[in-house]
Parts: sequence; structure tokens; C-alpha cells
Amino acid sequence: MNVVVVDDDEVIRLVISQMVRSFGHLVFPAETADAALGLIGRERIDVVISDWMMPGKDGLELWGLVRSMEPFRYVYFILVTAFSDRDHAMTALGGGVDDFLVKPVDAFDLRLRLISADRMTTLHRRLVEIMPVLEQQTLEAEASARTDPLTGLGNRRKVGEELEVFVSRRDRYGQEFGVALLDVDHFEILNDSAGHQAGDEALRKVAEIVRRELRVADQAFRFGGEGLLIVLPVGVERVATAAERVRRAVEFARIPHPGRPGPEGVVTVSAGVAAAEGEMAWFLAAADAALHRAKAEGRNRITVAGLQPA
Repeated sequence: MNVVVVDDDEVIRLVISQMVRSFGHLVFPAETADAALGLIGRERIDVVISDWMMPGKDGLELWGLVRSMEPFRYVYFILVTAFSDRDHAMTALGGGVDDFLVKPVDAFDLRLRLISADRMTTLHRRLVEIMPVLEQQTLEAEASARTDPLTGLGNRRKVGEELEVFVSRRDRYGQEFGVALLDVDHFEILNDSAGHQAGDEALRKVAEIVRRELRVADQAFRFGGEGLLIVLPVGVERVATAAERVRRAVEFARIPHPGRPGPEGVVTVSAGVAAAEGEMAWFLAAADAALHRAKAEGRNRITVAGLQPA
């Protein structure tokens, strides 16, 4: 380890430094707290062994400055003093130093402290090394908790969070937006005729088309079994245009639908579009009602809430 030994008494500084060297560590002697801070700023220091009572900054002041220099860098701090009473020991440890030694420093006691220091600094370095990995794993876990594993789109939990953001922007800045609820037509028949694996594959392909057809600012989520929700920061007319673009792209993709024989044996979608006005539950219900109307009118079509068919 790299060890700074700080003491204004040259003899004590040399004696402690020699002990530390005999234990196999590299020593950086310093006469004052300021000199020690300079060493810590230039070198990768693992341990500071500092006298408590010194001219200028004392040992506790030095400890505070060391801790504030680099919050994510750990330096093991041992305070040395001529005071042997318990009150001073508790003051030192209560102040935050890692360990405490009484003058004259015993070589065995010092060696024990340095063994503990080595273990602590090694552990801290390992934690620093794995921290980015742990942070990345946490981010991935949070993202996974908000992502539908089949489609890769946001799930119902993510829907609620994102819609709250959209509503807040609408109410605060007047940024309009709209929603479209899409359903795969005759999805139950697809599952019954070809199996749930085929149904999952069809839904996954539809989700890919949705992602491809939307802009960066648009968002899409899985919203129920075969349902997808699209949220776009534009007026309802442009939402309907985007939903129609998705509908055509799905039909053009010619995804097989074994439950619909003949020329219509491909997957199609229906959608209900609504302006995001009022409470979240209101405009979602309006989009859902428009979706049911699209299904009732023959499916593979888009309807807009509040508009009647021509």
C-alpha cells in the first residue's frame, strides 16, 4: 500500500515511517497536513497515519479535508495521539477516522491496523470496479420491469408512467397529443387455428411494424392481450393518419392468418383514435369505444372518437 505518515515531530515521523516500510509498504512522509494533502493529490494514497495535535491544521481537520477531496476515493485514516484516555479515542472514532493509535506507537499494533487497512482499501477498490456493472444491471432490471418481453414495447406499467408525462406537458405547456388503440383482427381465431405460438409470432411482427412506422417522438406499448397503444404528440387528425399508415403496413406485410382462408388469410388490425382531452381514463375509454366501432363496421379499418362514418 501507499502510506502517508504525517507528524511535525521528525523523530516520530521517521520511526513510524520505518515501521511501515518494514511491513512492505511504500511510505510518503509529510511534516504538515498541507504537505500530506499535496501528496494525496499527486499520488494514489491508500492510508494516512496522522498525528492529532500539529501546528496549523490538526489531524481531525486533515481527515475532513481528505474525505472531501474525492468522495468516491477511499483513504483509510489512522489518527495517532499522545492522549490515551477513552474520551479522546471516542472523539477520534466518532469524528469519522477509521482507527486510533496511542504514542509511543507499538509496531505490533501498527501492523494490525495496516492489515485491516489493506483489507478495507482492497474491498473498496473492488466495489468501485463493480459499481458501474451493478448500476448497469439495475438500469436493465428497471427497463425489463417496464418492457413487454414478447413485443419489446413498453408494458402497462410503462404506459401509466409515460401518459402521466404527456398529460403533464399538455396541461402545463398546451402540448396536444392523441392515442390510438390497435387490435389484431380475429386474434382468438388465429390462436385457436394455429396455436398460441403462431399468435405470439404474429403479434411480435405487428409490433415490429408499429415501431418501424412511428417517429422517434411517438411511443408504442402493449396494452392487453392482442392490443397495442400508440401515443403521438400531435393532433387527432395526424394520429389517425399514423394509425392508417400502420394498418396498411400490417396488411401489406402479408402475415399469415390460418383462421381466415382465401385472399383475406392475412393478419390485419383495427384501431380506435382519440384526442387526449380530459382525464386519462376518459380519452382511453374514447379510443376503446372507437376501436369497438371499427370492429363492428367490419374490421381492418380506423375510426376516430367523436366522428361518425360518412
